[in-house]
Amino acid sequence: MLILKKDERLTSEEIMNLIGKINGLIYVRVSTADQAEKGYSIGSQIEMCKDRAIKKFGYKENELIVLVEPGGMGDDPNRPALNHALYLLEKGLGKKIFVLHPDRLTRDNTLQGIVSRKIWSMGVDIEFIEFEVDPTNPESMLMYNIQGSIAQYNKAKILANSKRGRTAKAKKGEFPSFKRLYGYTFNKETDKPEINEEEKAVLIQMKDMLLYEGMSSNEIAKHLSKIGIPAPEGEAWHQASVSRMFNNLDYTGDFYYGKTKVVQVNGEKKQVPRPREEWILIKIPQIWSHETRNMILEALKKNTKNSGRKSNDYLLKNIVKCGRCGGSCGSGITSKTKSGIYKYYSCSNKRRKTYIKGVKIINCEGKNWRVDIVDEVLWKWVVKLLRNPEFFVEEFTNKTGTQQKIDQITASIDDNEKRLSQVEQEITNYVLLFGKGKIDESMFDNLTSSLNERKDQLRQDLILLSNTLESLKETTNKKGKIMKYIKSINKLLESKMETKDKRKVISLLIEKVILNEDDTMQIILKNDSSKKQNSLQGLGQSYGGTTSDNPHKNQNLVQTYGGQTARIHSHSCWLLQGNGSFSIIKPGAAIQISNQYQLS
Repeated sequence: MLILKKDERLTSEEIMNLIGKINGLIYVRVSTADQAEKGYSIGSQIEMCKDRAIKKFGYKENELIVLVEPGGMGDDPNRPALNHALYLLEKGLGKKIFVLHPDRLTRDNTLQGIVSRKIWSMGVDIEFIEFEVDPTNPESMLMYNIQGSIAQYNKAKILANSKRGRTAKAKKGEFPSFKRLYGYTFNKETDKPEINEEEKAVLIQMKDMLLYEGMSSNEIAKHLSKIGIPAPEGEAWHQASVSRMFNNLDYTGDFYYGKTKVVQVNGEKKQVPRPREEWILIKIPQIWSHETRNMILEALKKNTKNSGRKSNDYLLKNIVKCGRCGGSCGSGITSKTKSGIYKYYSCSNKRRKTYIKGVKIINCEGKNWRVDIVDEVLWKWVVKLLRNPEFFVEEFTNKTGTQQKIDQITASIDDNEKRLSQVEQEITNYVLLFGKGKIDESMFDNLTSSLNERKDQLRQDLILLSNTLESLKETTNKKGKIMKYIKSINKLLESKMETKDKRKVISLLIEKVILNEDDTMQIILKNDSSKKQNSLQGLGQSYGGTTSDNPHKNQNLVQTYGGQTARIHSHSCWLLQGNGSFSIIKPGAAIQISNQYQLS
């Protein structure tokens, strides 16, 4: 029995190999509240669903796939395991999906209807272990919808009661919850935080080093690490941790409950700030006064260097990644030379100040990349791509023989549908003979068993062919959209564009840019629908990538530029040659090109 957890997914090749071998999917989901109240657990759900599949339907363990939801709210429509389960069903894997109870599938009545109808429309049965539903029976569907409404009501009521209880507790000066706060220890007996004298002494020492010794947050972190003071978390003192502690309002004795709240945005939980008037003040023991805090903030402000540095002079804001460690890159590093001052893209992990026992820990080590050169290379590539749309479109729509494949698959679908109709007619004839008593049950089973197998196989073949046909038609239909999209952007290129305008164009096309130690640049393009990094937004076709030891491994559509030389191992991808022309690297090729640019 195959169990998929967290982000584990089946590849297209694995799905193809499993078609006809998998009879059922098992979907399980659990939350802390569910486990406490109802005794649900991942293991118990899997066992109960597996037991039903084996005993009632005669399935074998190797004919089942389990999809485990990694947490997630019951009313969240964008759950990874649920989405993958629906995808597998669409691809023809599974005749049934087993779920413990409807509230494991969803706790939202509207979403319950949408998901259920989608599964049933694919010819797949939903087998609930603790609930019976028949989509053809109006009374059964009424009970199913009532159950969905009750689940939604119960969740809303639990959340409302819980929120009301926490708010009432906070208004009485009590703590609904209390996260670890350096300088305090939470007393479970009194249900209040108390000052931790050892940690308070460290905070006072930090304050004195800042105000009276003129030390920066970085110097304080290094000093505390060197003299062996235990860090708030782990064994390392971070510059950022020191700064956050200095900025924390709680140390003045004013602890505010409810400064943030959790909301769902596009199906994902996100923490957002609440309006100040909704905060609830709870008094705690004071470590320093408001006046002292103001002095601390003023000292931090004076220590801040390069504050307000403009970021509009470089193109790749927020999309540059370090090829060494995967960290984000900014343009905060400058170098003064005889020929002028140059800015560099530098990995943020190189600048991260971390100390263990007074020794600075190196999180990333290596070169920086000149902003002017990286931006020039990238922008030239973007312009060249946008001004050659015909070549791009023709290469990846017409020359792949798409129309010929569509005709072939359409003919295969017609042929399979005719054969399926013939098989179903034969089965119907035997049913009539059996009904008239012309043949007995044993003979009926012998005559129809092979026909039923042929019918199932033909249906599986039709699902595969239909999915392939839909994909090919989508590729063909995108040609006009591609041309229109690129031409609309081309109008912008005719005028003199400012950096901010160039950045907007880049944001439409590019997901991220990876700068490597060997002066190569990888460009991951956006996808307009699935958000996967394997195609240009609005430019249709997907491309394969290669496996790598790089932190950004298995990325697709890798664009590479050489320093002195660059070796590329990839499937079909675009290259910008040193002379400015385009070339296409075919699958399996390993090309070495020259380029006049040295990124660093």
